[in-house]
Amino acid sequence: MKKIIYKVFALLLGLVMIQSCESMDETNTDPTRMDEANAGSFLAPVIYNMSVYTWQRYNSYTFQLMQCLVTTNSTNGVGWYRITDTAGDGAWTQYYKWLTNAKAIYDNGVAVGDANYQAIGLTLQCWMYETLTDAFGDIPVKEACRGDEQLYYPKFDSQKDVYSIIIDSLDAANRRFEPSKGLKYNDGGDMLYCTSGTDADGITKWRKFANSLRMRALLRVIDVPGLDAAAKLKQMIDNPDDYPVFENNDESAMTFISGVAPYEAPMTRPSDLSSYKQLSEFFINPLKEWNDPRLPIFAVKATNKDENGKDVKDYVGLQSGYADMPTINGSAPNATTLATAPQSIALMTYSEVLFIKAELAQRGIIQQDAAALYEAAVEANMQQWGVELPAGYFDNPKTAYDGTLKRIMEQKFYALFFIDFQQWFEYNRTGYPDVPTGPGVATGDAMPYRYKYPAILQRMNRENYLKAVESMGSDEITTKLIWQKR
Repeated sequence: MKKIIYKVFALLLGLVMIQSCESMDETNTDPTRMDEANAGSFLAPVIYNMSVYTWQRYNSYTFQLMQCLVTTNSTNGVGWYRITDTAGDGAWTQYYKWLTNAKAIYDNGVAVGDANYQAIGLTLQCWMYETLTDAFGDIPVKEACRGDEQLYYPKFDSQKDVYSIIIDSLDAANRRFEPSKGLKYNDGGDMLYCTSGTDADGITKWRKFANSLRMRALLRVIDVPGLDAAAKLKQMIDNPDDYPVFENNDESAMTFISGVAPYEAPMTRPSDLSSYKQLSEFFINPLKEWNDPRLPIFAVKATNKDENGKDVKDYVGLQSGYADMPTINGSAPNATTLATAPQSIALMTYSEVLFIKAELAQRGIIQQDAAALYEAAVEANMQQWGVELPAGYFDNPKTAYDGTLKRIMEQKFYALFFIDFQQWFEYNRTGYPDVPTGPGVATGDAMPYRYKYPAILQRMNRENYLKAVESMGSDEITTKLIWQKR
């Protein structure tokens, strides 16, 4: 009898355990999550993480490198052109990490036959590849992000080939977008254009982003032989129905950051933006001379003593690359407008498109009014920052269009404020504006042309690394890239 009872008990215990396991399986299944990833599931992580990274990289690198910001706790940093060998390591890692995800958007789009995800995947990859090649030179593209194929040691593509791939891929993206279909897997909308369902307007803006990026890429290599960049730019501008680009600020590629988890602001404490940091006279003084309404958006007034010992508040810039610690207080960056969520992070703007057109008109490549385009570009940037163009702004001889590329680039410099590395790239392309070298800059130190490759490439992908170095001539920050004329 005892044996029977034990057997029944064991059977019941087994049934309970089976039911418990089944119950735990159900408990551990999140009904709100997908069983498998699709093209839409990669989209928000790529846009959010890369947008935040580009903001942070501007703040930690471009801001000081381009002599906009002066650090007051060191005289041996980026603002003094003291560039370490590892300065570009983080960019290399981050961009390739998220390029893998952008490729997944494209690959998943191909797998399900969704042209819009294919086009968006191409657009995001081209956006990131262009930054990488502008920052390093030769980079892996054709064999990149193919670890799933056991391709762990990718070959580097030449700068010219990379640009050819970018220009052709963005052209392909332009032709692949299908506005009537919207985004199948993003019911809540994407982070750039809130595109979902059958949102034709959102997909059209994505298409304009792709073409605007193509204009940026073509302008970068406009003087590089063999790419026909000028002719392709003219073709785009002469055929706006085939190549629509940004036509207003609402179409700019701006990532909205709510500041609420998981979409937290790029700077956790906005006060860190101005911790031991003040703006330079190179950045502040032109805005004062122009009576520019963007000045209070970018800076806060500093308090100093006048000759009578009275406190006076004004916008004050410090000498960039100083040799001796300043004895005055400089204006700090405006953390409220620049680093406080909710905020929007610019990837590319309508203003930049107008500046590209203005330069093409100034060069005589397109037959449009360069002065009108220049003025429209300045006004668009002001409106982007929430201020209006003052009456008579262009009556000032220092803001009036004077027919020179230098004048265009002086204003474009401010239009590229807080957009990843674009000020650095455009300065190396044109030599404008006249970025100062402070008296504290050591002999031999100067604005870099590029980043050095991460040291890990020399160990893990040495053969292809050496071929890239041979192709470029050297792996130094003084190595000029093919589009650099400075």
